[in-house]
Amino acid sequence: MLVFITIFIAIIVTGYVVVLTYRYKEKLTCMAAMMIAMTAAMMSSMLLGTVLGTLANGNLLLPTVMAVSTGMITGYFTGKPVSLMAAIDGMMSGIMGGMMGVMLGVMVLYQSPALMIGFINLIFIVVMFFLVRLIHEEAGVSEKSSKSWAKEDHVDNILVRKWYIIPVAFILLFSMAKLSGNGALDLQNVFGLSAISTKESKPSGNGGSLQDSFGSSEALRKESIVQTAKQNDGYQEVDIIVGQNRYTPEEFTVKSGIPVKVNFKKAYNGGCLSSLVIKDFDIRQELKKGITTVEFTPNKPGKYPFTCSMGMFGGYINVEP
Repeated sequence: MLVFITIFIAIIVTGYVVVLTYRYKEKLTCMAAMMIAMTAAMMSSMLLGTVLGTLANGNLLLPTVMAVSTGMITGYFTGKPVSLMAAIDGMMSGIMGGMMGVMLGVMVLYQSPALMIGFINLIFIVVMFFLVRLIHEEAGVSEKSSKSWAKEDHVDNILVRKWYIIPVAFILLFSMAKLSGNGALDLQNVFGLSAISTKESKPSGNGGSLQDSFGSSEALRKESIVQTAKQNDGYQEVDIIVGQNRYTPEEFTVKSGIPVKVNFKKAYNGGCLSSLVIKDFDIRQELKKGITTVEFTPNKPGKYPFTCSMGMFGGYINVEP
């Protein structure tokens, strides 16, 4: 629901700004048109990119293409009525906004994505509201005539005179969302995603560091890069050390048709490798300090990648018959 509301609002508000530039194109200077096109393109593409980034499941190609394309189209049609220079400025801003939005969505994926989307929505509404005011100011439209015209236009009546309805609607939407145990919005309730079965354990209180428990990085590098999962009663298990810039081992082998438990052991907080993505098994999981167990059952032989959320570091799961 939140995603559809966000996209709907972005289309309506951005479309309204484009209509205004066409309506007042004879009264807008090139400099004003450049600012208008740049702002509209960057804000719309950043908003869309943030939403798509949270739903990317580690695959950033399609969300980036969609967000950047939307920004470029918005920038072109917003600036073109006044000058080609304004259109080009808008297109370039659309590229930057789309890429930044997708990266932002991925970075907050396991924190509070719904809250971030709501925050970007509020920024979008506030900025676009003042952008509309700027267009009216540059076009020489007085506040009185603007309000008078708004009475005859239903869209104006909402976006200009009652713009505050939109942020209030988002606040009510978040208030009605079910909160998780730690007070954060539950991603499953907001986006309808299936939860991942995980198990986390905290370090023991014997005074030993997690690094000591998990082994030093130098010792781990001496081990074989490819590891075979241990066969237990009814399942197979493998341990992976989550370093600052690599997983150890980077590959492990399991048997097809048997449940797998992968214990990700991490001796620090934060970092790029804190977000795990195994796209083929529809897994997206936050890796906190300690041990996080991810469970799945591979039913088809093959080589399946696992990566951090940005796709910078990763490894492979070799599934044998």
